[in-house]
Amino acid sequence: MRWIAKPIVSVVVAVLAYQITLRYLKDTYKSHDPQFAIERTFLESWIDYRSNGWGLDVYGPISKKGRNMGKSGDPLGWIIIDSVDTMMLMHNKTKDDTHRKRFAEEINIAESWIKNTLDYNVDSEVNLFETTIRMLGGLLSSYYCSETYHIGNSTVYLEKAIDLADRLVPSFLQSETGIPYSSINLASGKAIKNHADNGASSTAEFTTLQMELKYLSYITGNTTYWKLCEKVYDPLYRNNNLVGRHYQGLIPIFTNPDTGVFQGSIIRFGSRGDSFYEYLLKQNLLTGEVLYRKLYDFSMDSMKRHLLGESKGQLHLKYIGEKDYGLAGPTSSKFDHLVCFMGGLLAMGATNGKPYSEAANGPDWNPTKQNDWELAEDLTKSCYEMYHQIPSGLSPEIVVFNSNYPNAEPNWWRSESEDYFVKPFDKHNIQRPETVESLMFLYHLSGNEQYRHWGWEIFSNFIKHTKVIKVAADGEEKVAYTSLHNVISLPTDKADNLESFWLAETLKYLYLLFDDDVELSKIVFNTEAHPFPVFNQSRLNELNLTTGWKL
Repeated sequence: MRWIAKPIVSVVVAVLAYQITLRYLKDTYKSHDPQFAIERTFLESWIDYRSNGWGLDVYGPISKKGRNMGKSGDPLGWIIIDSVDTMMLMHNKTKDDTHRKRFAEEINIAESWIKNTLDYNVDSEVNLFETTIRMLGGLLSSYYCSETYHIGNSTVYLEKAIDLADRLVPSFLQSETGIPYSSINLASGKAIKNHADNGASSTAEFTTLQMELKYLSYITGNTTYWKLCEKVYDPLYRNNNLVGRHYQGLIPIFTNPDTGVFQGSIIRFGSRGDSFYEYLLKQNLLTGEVLYRKLYDFSMDSMKRHLLGESKGQLHLKYIGEKDYGLAGPTSSKFDHLVCFMGGLLAMGATNGKPYSEAANGPDWNPTKQNDWELAEDLTKSCYEMYHQIPSGLSPEIVVFNSNYPNAEPNWWRSESEDYFVKPFDKHNIQRPETVESLMFLYHLSGNEQYRHWGWEIFSNFIKHTKVIKVAADGEEKVAYTSLHNVISLPTDKADNLESFWLAETLKYLYLLFDDDVELSKIVFNTEAHPFPVFNQSRLNELNLTTGWKL
């Protein structure tokens, strides 16, 4: 086919162009202060929200309008709480006195709102998973950052976190298995099954609550949170024989909460599957529990055997495929941007947060860890190419890698290297963090400047294509940032939507990418990029916090 047989000269030109681009990016980010630029972008985006959508959970940077999540109309703090620890981190690390003063002011405004306005006693049904990772995780990490950086009143965040957690934990008590339903009413404590998918709970969602609740037990001494959230694993593994031949540690994305049995046969590392694997490793990194590390290693071995693929284009990019019909079925080469977290996860799993040069020379290093490290590099490269080859330089939500299944359709956009395609309905970008997340981890673990070059390129394209400028009556430019409908056509088609993870994750990971003082063996980020400190073993022993189940 025409798009498979390209002249060799195009490859040479592409390589030369790539090398020139890298030199240019190195020069541009070296001649600027990347952290200052990212701080400024955060403040522009945050101040637009604070000026025009304050207190709203959903906000449109173009219309300057929004709404709250719950049916009661009461705010949940979606954008505010998700952003506080990013401001605390930037306040602590900035070299600019004006920025430091502004961050202090904005933290104080947010903290005052959380203390005096936010009330979780609302008659609203909320998603258990999203509320835990964003709101509970955000409050707890703000408590940690407040204590660590001596900014704000840490008690405000802890008290609000306890109140919210106490409204969430009844969800673990209302099914036969201890696996929670998808949602809960914050006022009544009534858990509600998923309104779709025959009431099934998302497998990733109820296995991505443990870091937050275990940290709350760790700092309060209330072991109830720890014990309830870990109970979901026993029925999940036992009732499905998850480590047996049929699943081999790879989960279907839906589970019946009343029986603990998987529903359907879709296996993927994208939505509803992703953070199950993430929290297996991160629980081990956070608490030292050995069982979760063993389960993570088992799942990664199965992933490499059953889902790993390589594109047939010029770059031979690695990807993690999907199984729509169980392990025995065909493998789809559909690849969500969400899966781009896997580069960072595999790198952390290989090194336990130590620099690669140190870990690779340690007594525990083995061929499996080396293979995981190399795969981490390969997947991160694939995710970078999902940006680099797109006309806007920003990744679409989903790509399909060039392989035998599925076949490309004529109306799919083809990458220059012929390694992947983009379907018409997958061209949008909501400023997701997963690729820059992996760049941050790979840079700090390897010291390879290439990852900073790539990150600066991606950040520059976010500035170029997602910025919205409105000139006020007095001639002042008002700046905001928004999602995109289409990353293929130029100029980009802007959507009227600000995701809270733009402030909580994407800009935070970019900021940390250019920070020279990041110790990944001492902190663990939850799936919403909220940092928690690694637990002290003596404190765990004092509270008798151990793994309460076994295979």
